[in-house]
Order: sequence, then structure tokens, then C-alpha cells
Amino acid sequence: MFTALVALGFAVNAQTLQVQSAMSDLKRGYLNKAKTAIDKACEHESTKDDAKTWYYAGLIYSMIGDAATDPNSKYKKYKDLDPDWSNKAYQAALRCKELDKAGDYDLKYIFSKIGADYYDKSIPLFNSGNYKEALDYSDKAIKIFNSSGDAELANESMYIAGYCCKMLKDNDGIKKYYGPLVRKSKVKEEFKTKMPHVYQTMYMLYKELKDTSNVIKTAERYTKVMPEDPNANMLLAQAYIWTGNNSKAFELANKSLEESKNNGELAYAKMLCAAAGIYEQGGDIQTAEAKYIESSKLVPNQFEANYGMGSMLVNRAADKNASINKMIEAGDFSEENEAVIAKLTEERNEYLRKTIPYLTAAIAFIDAQDESTQAQMRPNLHSCLRALNSSYVALEMYNESKPIKARIDQIEASAN
Repeated sequence: MFTALVALGFAVNAQTLQVQSAMSDLKRGYLNKAKTAIDKACEHESTKDDAKTWYYAGLIYSMIGDAATDPNSKYKKYKDLDPDWSNKAYQAALRCKELDKAGDYDLKYIFSKIGADYYDKSIPLFNSGNYKEALDYSDKAIKIFNSSGDAELANESMYIAGYCCKMLKDNDGIKKYYGPLVRKSKVKEEFKTKMPHVYQTMYMLYKELKDTSNVIKTAERYTKVMPEDPNANMLLAQAYIWTGNNSKAFELANKSLEESKNNGELAYAKMLCAAAGIYEQGGDIQTAEAKYIESSKLVPNQFEANYGMGSMLVNRAADKNASINKMIEAGDFSEENEAVIAKLTEERNEYLRKTIPYLTAAIAFIDAQDESTQAQMRPNLHSCLRALNSSYVALEMYNESKPIKARIDQIEASAN
């Protein structure tokens, strides 16, 4: 019995030494030996329930991640030691947190490394249109960054997650990730470039749901948090248009135009397009067209003016089409009505013919951008392609429609 107890004591000590050996090997740069030692300690009965074991396991696997992601890492020769390092580091950190009742171990560094890896993996997936996997990694990154206290990095992942949900048409997901961002009373300067998309996405979602209160609240929050952004007043102008207060909307649109005059030609050209959209929605087509033309003269090669003019012409064609359908549904096919329908059809087709060069230019602009920008503009591309395809079909230009329809199918397939 005494011999057995001595043997047991030796085994316990040996496994404790495995943990110490793992850390010694790590300090000396032998990451492979450190991994081997800590893996044994994580499985042995005497050390697998010790918070220290799992803390060191998380640390060692984080260093494997450091080797894999940092070309200047002292462990860089071990960059291929374990491709699954982030998941193993995460499980180790969670186990340490569970066992560490006294709070002796600071896991912030480990969680930060894991979160950064998940975030980095989400970006190329998003850019390639693999939104489901990108969302999975982003969601994991949010939880991990919240555990490490990296609130700003969590915001970055929330932005990607919300964008994925938008592309997947997951309204509950958009609310889950973008709702907390909209409710923020302050936004750090480096994150402000992303917030207009967040506000506009939530605005459009609430508008689609006919949630008037939150439509107004979202636009007002934008003006309060980012008063320096002329787009904020423009979004509020859209809200006023939607509620029927056109005069207030036009006033805010003009105010935004004045505020953006000193921001450079490109910024002003974009704001002219936004103002044109407000005037179009308010029924002043002539002013809307004038502002699109002014914008195009300032910056000939741009997306906004081409897309805006193309969309406005498509909308006017749709109005003509609605009148045609109404007459057809009435069932009166007198010679006089047939003449009216023929005239309306030609007017509709003329709008559609005019829209083709604008939409083609808008698509060409997106196609000329880098991969990341193209990914962000994929919803715009989808809208342009659908509008262009509808125009081709209505005009019976079926050969021109085929490649456009193929691109639409490709985008929709990648989002499913």
C-alpha cells in the first residue's frame, strides 16, 4: 500500500511537472515540445481539472496562432503546428474560466488572439459572398471580444455580422447586431465610416416593417451621434418624405447640400444625388433630374448619379406600366383605349431605353472596383442587374438579357 501511494504521488508530481515543462519549453522557444507536454497534462486525471493547466494550454495554443499569423513571431517556424489552434485555445480558455473560481487567471490576451483570428477569417468569406460562414465566425468573434473586454473589436465584428444578415435577408439578425450599434450615444472616430451603412440599413428595415416610430428614431439618432455628417440630415429628410412632410424634407435636403459644399467635389456630387432622390420621392421629378445631371457634370465616372438616374427612369416606366395594366384590367378594348395603351407603352419603352446606358455605367463602375469594395456594393450590383434585366425583357431584348440574368442567378445562389 505504501509503495502504491508513493507511485501515485510520483505520477501526480510527474504530471504537474508536465505543465511546468510546457511553460519552460514555451519560454525557450520550443513550441512543439510545449504543445506535446500541455496536451498530456490536459488529458491526465491529476491535472485536467486544474485551471492552471488550461490557462497554459490556452496560452500555448495562442502562441501557435501567433506563429501562424505573425511573420515576425519568434515561433514562426511552427506556423503549421496546428491549423485548428484558435478553436483549441478557445476551448482551453473556457475550461480555465470554468475552473478558476478565484479569478486568478487573466484570459484577455488569449481571448483577443482567438477573436482576432475569427474576425480575420470572416473577412475573406464575406468578400467571396459566403455570408453564412462569415456570420458564424463573426458571431464567435463578438462573444470572444466581449469576454476579453475588446468592445471596439466586438463592434467591428457586429458590423460584419449585421452586413451578412442583410445579405441573407435575415431581419431578426440585422436587429440583433445593428440594433446595439444604432443605440450607441457615442461612436469612435475610426468606426464612423461604417455607421452610415448601419443607420441606413436599420432605417430601411423599419421602413419595410412600417415601423414609423423607429424610422424617425433611427434617423434622429444619426443626426445626434454624427451631426457633422450631411448624410444624417438626408436620412431624416427621407423619413419626413415617408411621413408626408415634403416641405420639411426638401429643407433638410438643401441644408445637407450646403453643409457638404466644402467637403470636395466627390462628396458634393454624392450629396446632390441624395438630394435628387428626396425630390424624386417628393414628386418633383424636374428638380431631381437637374441635380443628377449637375452631379454627373461634377464627377462623370461615379455610381450614384448613374444609378439614381437609371432608377428614376425605371420608376417612371413603372408608373406608365401601372396605367397600362389598369386599363387592361378594366377590360375596355375600344379603338380609343387601344390607342392610349399603345401611346403609354411607347412612353414606357422610351424611359426603359434611356435607362439602359445609366444602369450599364453603374454596373461597370462596380465591376472596376477592388474585391472588398465589390463585396460591399453587391446589393447595389444586384439592384442594378435586376433593373437592367427587367428593362431588357420589357423591350424584348432577350439576347442582352441572358448574361445579365446569369449574373443575377450567381449572386442569389451565393447568398443562399
